[in-house]
Parts: sequence; C-alpha cells; structure tokens
Amino acid sequence: MYFYNIAIFAALLLGQPVIAAAITPEEAVASLNTPANGDAGALERLKQAAERHDPEALYRLGTLVFDGKLVRTDLTQAADLLKRAATKGHAGAQNAFGFMLQNGFGVEKNEQEAASWYERAAAAGDREAQHNLGWLYQEGRGVERNVDQAVSWYTKAAAAGSGIAAYHIGLLHESGAYSPGAQDATSAQTPGLPHKTGAQAPGLPHKARAHAPENGSPKLAAALDWYAKAAQAGQAMAQYKLGKALCEGNGIERDPLRGQAWLEKSAAQGNPLAQHLLAMQLAGEGFKSADEPRAMRVAMAAARQGLPSAERLVGEFLENGVGVARNLSAAVRWYREAATRGDAEAGLRLAILLDQGPPELRSPREAAAWYEKASSAGWRDADLRLGLLYEAGRGVERNYEQALRLYERAADAGYADAYYRIAVLYDEGLGVKRDSRAALEWYAKAAERGHAEANDVIKRLMNPADRDRYPFNPFKFGKS
Repeated sequence: MYFYNIAIFAALLLGQPVIAAAITPEEAVASLNTPANGDAGALERLKQAAERHDPEALYRLGTLVFDGKLVRTDLTQAADLLKRAATKGHAGAQNAFGFMLQNGFGVEKNEQEAASWYERAAAAGDREAQHNLGWLYQEGRGVERNVDQAVSWYTKAAAAGSGIAAYHIGLLHESGAYSPGAQDATSAQTPGLPHKTGAQAPGLPHKARAHAPENGSPKLAAALDWYAKAAQAGQAMAQYKLGKALCEGNGIERDPLRGQAWLEKSAAQGNPLAQHLLAMQLAGEGFKSADEPRAMRVAMAAARQGLPSAERLVGEFLENGVGVARNLSAAVRWYREAATRGDAEAGLRLAILLDQGPPELRSPREAAAWYEKASSAGWRDADLRLGLLYEAGRGVERNYEQALRLYERAADAGYADAYYRIAVLYDEGLGVKRDSRAALEWYAKAAERGHAEANDVIKRLMNPADRDRYPFNPFKFGKS
C-alpha cells in the first residue's frame, strides 16, 4: 500500500498508524495500460488528464510526485495535486492529503484539518482513512481524545480488511485502555481460539520480578481475538503477538506448531521481534536442535536490524557454538553492542566473559562497570559477581562493606553462594564485626541450599576431633 514504508518500523514496534492510500504508484501506471514503468507516453496521458481536472488522474499523479516514481519528488506539488483531487470528492486523495496535513509534508502541519479530511474519506468508506481517523481519536490529535470513537472507526476499517486497524483494537484491549461491556467483548471474538485461563506469569530466575498482566484476563483474550483478525489480514506485528501467545500458552491454549507458523509469517515480513523469537524456537530448549544453522541466520537477521535482544541472542549462539563455530571474541562484540543499546542481560553476559573468560578477553575494570549496570537493572546475579570483585579488589578498590551489601541483595534473591560469602565475611571479620554465631547461621543457610563448601564447613564444625587436629584449618569456624 502507498505510504506503507514510511512508518513500517514504527508500526511494528510502537503500534503507530501506517498511513496508506488506496493505490500504489505501480498500480496507477498499470491501470493506464503502461507496458513498463517509465513509459513517457503513459505519464504524459496522466498529466493531460490531470490538466482536465480529472480527480483520479490528479490523485494518481499526486502519489507519483510524492513518491518520486517516474517524476522528481516534490512534496509541495504533491500536496497541491492531492488537495485538488480531494476537493472533488476523491476519497483516496482526501486520505492522502489528510496524511500530508497530519505530518506537515508539503503543507503546514495541521492535525485538525487532517482529521476533517480523514472524516470525509472515512464517511465515503475509505478504510485507510477510517483507521487514520481512529488513531487521531485514540491519541487526541486534532480532535478530542475519545477511545470509543477510535474503536468505532477502527472496527469499520477492520471490517473492510484493515489489519492495522484490527491490531490497534487488540492493543487497546491488551493495555486496558478500552473495556467494552461483556456483550461487546463476546461479539468481537474470533472462533477457533481456545482461551487459556488462570495461567501464571513465568518466573524471572535471575532478575528481580516485575509485575506482569494477568495472562488469563478477559482483556487479553479479547486482544488475542483481534490480533488473530489482524494476523489473518497480514499484519506482521499481530502475527508476532499471536504466534508468541500460542508458543507460550499465554492467554490461549498452548500450540507451539501454530505459534511458530505465525512467527514464520511475521519474520518473513522482516519483523525483528518475530525473527528473534523464531530463532529461539528453532534453537530449541538448551540450544539443542537439528536446525541450529537456520536459528543463527534468523537471529542474525534480527540483530542486523538493531534489536538488542537479538544481538544478545547472537552473542549467546556465538558463545555456545550454536549453528556456528564457537567464537568468544565475536560474542563479546555482540554482547557489547546489545548492552550499549540498553540490554542489561547482555551487559551481564558481557561482564562475565570480561571477568572470567579467556585471559585475552579479561578486563576486570570494564567487567565491574557492566556488573554495576546489570545490578541497577535488577539482575541479582550481577550483585553476587560484583561483590566478589569488591572482596578481591579486582577492577575496583577493595571494599568489604560494599561486598557485604551486594551479597545481601543476592542472598535476598536466594543465591546460595551469596549466603556463603556473607558467612565468610562474618567468620573472618571483614567489613563487619567478627561474629561466629552469625557466621554459623549464614553457613547453615548456604548449606541448606546445597552449597558444598558451606556444608563442608558445617561438618567440620560439628566434629570436635577434627577441629582439635587442625587448629589452623582455613575451614575452622571462628579461627583466630
């Protein structure tokens, strides 16, 4: 559709509207029986028809001038041509001219006037204008914000086959911005989508848990119904959301095969989010799959579009040799790229390699900096590892008090090694007043969580003969 590429990435990732006219420049030329693009005779006939004030010719010529197809791009001239066609009642031109007013292309930006032109085209049944008008009502741009009006226009556009309109209705349901009555919600459902209820959000084992929406909520069920309609209409982001829900069993009965099929469709349209998730599906649990090379190719396609989570996944594949030869140096580069874009987990993985990787990769000072960022983002594993650096004075100035604070945060998240390190600090009086009783309690907590060294300490403490035989044993409790 015309104007589609102008906002495709924003539409995929941010849910912004894709403004489109009813016909592409190529279709316009084809409709004039042009043998091939660039036919001067066909273009001249189009110009002559426009000079006779033919609205269809004005509209088609305006789209060509806007897009720079067959003629030089001239936004001011395109706006003039489209306005002339719009004034004569051409719905597609009314929508296109509204788009130019909304964005200030070739004319002074005027969202209120844009809404007026969209409304004329929408009333004439132009589905793109119906969608665009709905978006203005949703955002309160040029009109007073009215979600009910937005959904009303989106629904008309969706009924006419607009995938992006159906997608926006799904977003409004999922976010809770639109909550119709039970009857409206029921009537919006699409058959064939068995909804899952009462599902729990998956745990986040290494990161402080964040609040997640209820997976079995009616609003998510309604959203998935609309995503299904949008997906069937070819909307890439809806295909991704539906595929993800099916793969995870999130608000719908789990069906990985159907889910992957929708991810394939979305990924084929270049959606990096779908490419990233598809790569994970292809790699399989524990990165053990017969299709690892394709998983790497798909992940790389998403990473090259700048998606941080995909850049991190490429780093993981390189670190573990998934679908490609193991290459830690390349993994560091991809982790650093993702971390620089704000992916805290990538920063944690980068820090671990810089801290514990091969000697040629190690950089304790940089590792400490990335651990700090991951810690600030809630990754408690980073607290434990950063605490070890502070305790040893590697990459940072030795600071037992800071190490203790970091260990305590990691202990709150259940890390057995954090319990053990706290016990050692109390046992040896490092950064805290020496306290044999507190040390024993922390050793016991670590041992209860399966920490082998802590368990060994407890055994030695419970064996007086062993203590007497080895008075200077480093594991001796309360050593002096």
